[in-house]
Parts: sequence; C-alpha cells; structure tokens
Amino acid sequence: MFTMHRDYLSRTAVGRKILNIEYKLIFFAGYVAFLISLWVWQRNWSFVFFAHLSFVFLFSIFYFGRQFLYIFVAPLMAIYIPIEQWRIRMFLKNFKQNTAVEVAVLLGHSDWTKLEAWVKPNFSLKELKSLTKYFESRNQDFSFYPAANFKDVEGIMADKAVKEVCFFGHGSSHVFQLCTDDILYYCEFNNPIYGKAFVHQVHCGTPDGKSLVDYVVPEKNKSGCFLIRKPITGHRIIKEFKKKTKQITTD
Repeated sequence: MFTMHRDYLSRTAVGRKILNIEYKLIFFAGYVAFLISLWVWQRNWSFVFFAHLSFVFLFSIFYFGRQFLYIFVAPLMAIYIPIEQWRIRMFLKNFKQNTAVEVAVLLGHSDWTKLEAWVKPNFSLKELKSLTKYFESRNQDFSFYPAANFKDVEGIMADKAVKEVCFFGHGSSHVFQLCTDDILYYCEFNNPIYGKAFVHQVHCGTPDGKSLVDYVVPEKNKSGCFLIRKPITGHRIIKEFKKKTKQITTD
C-alpha cells in the first residue's frame, strides 16, 4: 500500500512539473518546430537561415533595445560622436562655465580611452539647446560645468548661491556618471547643508532607489523637477524641455 502511495505521489509530482514548464521553453520549442516545417516546405537551407537571422535581428531589438542598436550602429557612432562633442564645446563657449550662479548644469563627460565614449553619447547638441532655451525663458542665470569631479559637485551642492542644479548625462535614479570611472552616488548628499530649490536629473531613471530630488528638494518643489524613473532617450528629453518652455511662455 505504501508503495502504491509513493507511486501516486511520484506521478503527481511529475504531472505538476510538466504543467509548470516555463512558457519561454514552449515558445522556443514552437519556434524550432516552425524552422523544421519551413525547411520541409522549402527544402532550402539558406531560406531557413535567413528566416532565422531576421527573427534574431527583430528579437534582439525587442529584447536588448537600445543596447543592441548601439552595437549595430557603433561604427557610425565612432565617427559621429567626436564631431558632435566638438560642436558642443563650440556651443558652450557662448555661456558661462564653472561659475557659481543661480543654476549649475553639470555635464557627464567621456573618457576617450574607454570604448563607451566612442559608441554611446552622453547627450546631443539639440538636447543642450532645448535646456538653454528653458532656462532663458525663465530669465535664469546659469553656468555649465563640463568636467566636474566629485569635489566640484560637493562644492556646488553646498553653495547657497546655487539654487538649482541640473545633472545631464548618464545615470539612474540613484547615481550619476561623472565620467567613465567616476560614479556619483546621490545618497552622499543626504544632509540639510545640500538643500536646493530644484534638481533636474536629466538622464535615465529606475523605479527603485532614492533620487537626489528626494534628498535635497522641498516637497512643494518636487513636481517641478525633471525626474523620469525609467530609461529615456534624447528625443524624450527634448520633448520634455520644449513642453516646459512652452508652458512658461504661454503663461
């Protein structure tokens, strides 16, 4: 009787295991069956190979998103990014730099000895133009910091003359990439001496993790800060600042 009971339990466990097959495995098995049926229908290995290659390409775009596209267009980006960086340097000459005024704009900068600098831009000239138009529409005095290190940021955050800070480059809700090997953790400013009226984290965000906005901005001003808790593109940044500028000019 005990043997029959163990056999029943064993069969039940196997049944549950079969029912709990991962759905991705089912899709994969279906895809393999599709390729086999395609070969049976066409009897052409090259046709099946290119069908699979097309699927891999589309799936990679969907699954890896922008990372796949960065790799795909990397040779072109290696030419485009240095030219764009030169144009940005020329553009920044029209504005104050490294000066403690009402608004400080800290720019992430690339380490040209690292691969990422050649294939993944920190920001575009169009993005910076949309930002400057926004501050100009508010009649604010602003200054760019193109190559700030941690001590520079610490000084800016502690300076009461600086009311508003904008971090422009790569990061998440909790960190900002000053350069390839220098990561700024926003929690390091969880202190009343670093309070700011507004903070704009103009980079990708994440749903979790406290932001600099959470640490240093008064509750009443948080809705006026730029903070998006998900990956964003340059197009989204430009769109958001154009929207903010339009609201100011129409009021």
